[in-house]
Amino acid sequence: MISRHSSAQDLIASLAAAAANRGEPLRLLDAWRPVPELSALGQQAFAAELTAHLPRAANPAQAVRSRMVWQCTLRTDPDRPPVPDHRFVEVARRILAATGIAAAGDPGGCRWVLIRNDLHEARLLAPLVRADQSLAETSRDRSLALAVCQLAEHEDRNPRSTAARSATAPRGTVVAAPPAAAPQATARSLRRSP
Repeated sequence: MISRHSSAQDLIASLAAAAANRGEPLRLLDAWRPVPELSALGQQAFAAELTAHLPRAANPAQAVRSRMVWQCTLRTDPDRPPVPDHRFVEVARRILAATGIAAAGDPGGCRWVLIRNDLHEARLLAPLVRADQSLAETSRDRSLALAVCQLAEHEDRNPRSTAARSATAPRGTVVAAPPAAAPQATARSLRRSP
């Protein structure tokens, strides 16, 4: 599910409140820069850094109209065992690359963060302004993200067919695979500001 919002601060605060009601911390799984550095920030400072490239709205009405914060909710079947964190990270990075929001190796891509907020759910947030102040092209984001999720679901249900297809692909053939993930520390809790 993809939605657009006017405030990353409000999104993160609502996720933190829901997690606190369940007695769990929010877990930051992956981001545009190393997770340990971001985890050390308070909630307000973290949200401010995430949205640093967004233009400042002249008034609250303009902020509401702009809706520059992109959110993709990743959910798994609640009747199946929960997927590990690294699988959410793989799928999120594929979605970012497929939609063009933040391709691997693009230093000017949009800032983004992946937060696991439930056993079967993670949220991918990305303000849609790139480092050069241009807007990310998201005209096909829904269909591209859905295609990535369907491929991931197929891979999870048919691991042997995916392994066989990857192993037998001739040299030079493009095979759908997640971008190489940068080494990350384990998921860290996002501390709340006092």
